[in-house]
Amino acid sequence: MFLALSLSTLLLVSDVGGAVLLGTNVPANSANTSHQQINCIMQQTQQPYKLLPMPWRRAKQEVKMGRIDGYFTAIPNDEMNDYAKLSAPLFLENWYWFWHPRHSGPDSDKVRYGAILGSHQADWLTSQNYKLEVEVSDIAQLVQLLAIGRIDAVLADLEEFTHTANRLKMPADQFEQRFFRYVPLGVYFSQLRLQQKPGFMHHFNAAVHLCASAPFALAQSEHQQIIALLLANIQQLARDKTVLNAVQQQNRAEATLADIRQQDTLWQQALLQGLNESDLAHKMLESRVSAQLRHWQDSHNSLITEVILMDNQGTNVAISAITTDYWQGDETPFLSVFDQQNDYFIDVVEYDQSTRRFQVKLSVPVADTQGRHIGALSIGIDVERALSAN
Repeated sequence: MFLALSLSTLLLVSDVGGAVLLGTNVPANSANTSHQQINCIMQQTQQPYKLLPMPWRRAKQEVKMGRIDGYFTAIPNDEMNDYAKLSAPLFLENWYWFWHPRHSGPDSDKVRYGAILGSHQADWLTSQNYKLEVEVSDIAQLVQLLAIGRIDAVLADLEEFTHTANRLKMPADQFEQRFFRYVPLGVYFSQLRLQQKPGFMHHFNAAVHLCASAPFALAQSEHQQIIALLLANIQQLARDKTVLNAVQQQNRAEATLADIRQQDTLWQQALLQGLNESDLAHKMLESRVSAQLRHWQDSHNSLITEVILMDNQGTNVAISAITTDYWQGDETPFLSVFDQQNDYFIDVVEYDQSTRRFQVKLSVPVADTQGRHIGALSIGIDVERALSAN
């Protein structure tokens, strides 16, 4: 479930005593989700903090001038890269275009755009030279103006827009919609602060995941779109003779869990030591079936991010690229399909901080000719490409 953000923005400043001061336009004593999460993160990192009010646009300028430590919530912004670094996302917004069926859509000529005053969408639209016809104070006003034809198109978070339209008792088919992009919202910490506190960002990001209040799950319509686009093709790969033979051959080895864990440790240690791969990983990458998985991945024009073939214990049989683990047997993509009734499983959306790409994993069981599960196949999908596919 995606979290709809308030328009609040937090400012980060260090006082003399070492406390981090957090500014926001939401009252400090409110039960706002962002306050709850930042409180959890600061407790996990043992970082004292206080709240103070300041608009986020001013905060961005203050970071550039070196007078404060950062600002929150923040969207990726190229102009800030020289001054600050964006944390792991605290929230994920799911931006969609919405327009009335009588209009030809947001890409046509003479579109009257609307936005919420001070919102991230308004800031992005302005930065991209979209002319805003109106800016209103809340999402309900925006939906109503779109419904009566006062504006032609809006860019909004899917969950927030849908929830508001339902609350206003507007029929679902009253608006057309199209996926635009996912937007990670995090904290921009100043480069100066990060230089003064080596390791701070690493610990902050670790606490972000510990304090996450909800996973970034696909909307039902997005789930169905990805299944329609890829499931049949993935299931066909899982039935491929070379794939089946490789899984059956590894299953016959009947490795013990102790042996698997030992190999998993060696696999991970090689990565920690800066090596691209362990001996086992190198041998696996060079196998015929791994080459086939890479070819299959390449044929999808960057839509597929990784392919992992597993045996009946969740151990790697073949991979399209190096994985962080050798053993996947304790992870959801394997546990949700192997010896289960599910024909497939789609995991939550993952965000790769280094590449700024969003991925979901679609997993299916691998079965022999009698229908018995002998392994699993997990496919990483670039979710933005998938949802943008025609």
